[in-house]
Amino acid sequence: MNNKFFFIIVLTFFCATFALNSYATTYSGGVTKVGQKNSNQIVDSQSKQPIEFAKISIPQQKFRTYSDQNGNFQLPDIQIKQPLILNVEKEGYRPFSLTINNNRSLNNPMQIEIAKSEPFDINLDSEIIHLGDNSFSKNSASASDFRLKSSGPSYSKDFIMTNNAKNSTNYLCIGSICGLDTLLAKKMGQNKIKTSAYSTPTEIFFNNTKIGEIKINGDGQRIKIPSSLIKADTKNQITIKTGHNTYANDHLDYDDIEIMNISILSE
Repeated sequence: MNNKFFFIIVLTFFCATFALNSYATTYSGGVTKVGQKNSNQIVDSQSKQPIEFAKISIPQQKFRTYSDQNGNFQLPDIQIKQPLILNVEKEGYRPFSLTINNNRSLNNPMQIEIAKSEPFDINLDSEIIHLGDNSFSKNSASASDFRLKSSGPSYSKDFIMTNNAKNSTNYLCIGSICGLDTLLAKKMGQNKIKTSAYSTPTEIFFNNTKIGEIKINGDGQRIKIPSSLIKADTKNQITIKTGHNTYANDHLDYDDIEIMNISILSE
């Protein structure tokens, strides 16, 4: 597959996923569907029934609210200059997050479908995490909304997987990621950096073996975990390493990114 064709596919997927119109937008597993709604609502992805007391938050704005008995909720009236992450949490359900790119997203009613957890799902971290070195350009993909101090250029987490997990298909899922200054993110209009100043991709490691890269900002990004790398009933480790800027020759200038909702999903 040539690079031009790959870029068209990725761009089409990105636009289809985040496009909004005058009706409500339904978000479910990275797919956007449109339906007539009058208010924001959280529903079960299978039964389509409203979910009460789901927590909805925008961590970068320190905003938090809960859905009512009809699954409805209200969002704040804020001016969005850079992407923000909207997060949904409910006990018994998989964590869900969504990147809000502009005020149309907040002004249009949205219906969010969340899925029930599976037996072998592992929620590694539901907090927003800032990776990098706290040195970034104002033209970065999300520079103006970085509120947290960096915890360093990498994130690691130890966890146990059962032998049954080896018989399933497992994915590392990152609910949302923003701030990536890769060349592909630049081509997709996700930042305003100079072409020569792009960063390398974020790298994903499972038990010290690289299993994938992340090159664009967005939601619900999955990387398959090879079953051969899984250690049953003992410690496994996920490591996420942010990229570094290619223009810095005399030192490592790490790409500052923020990620939220890191989990292992079993299917």
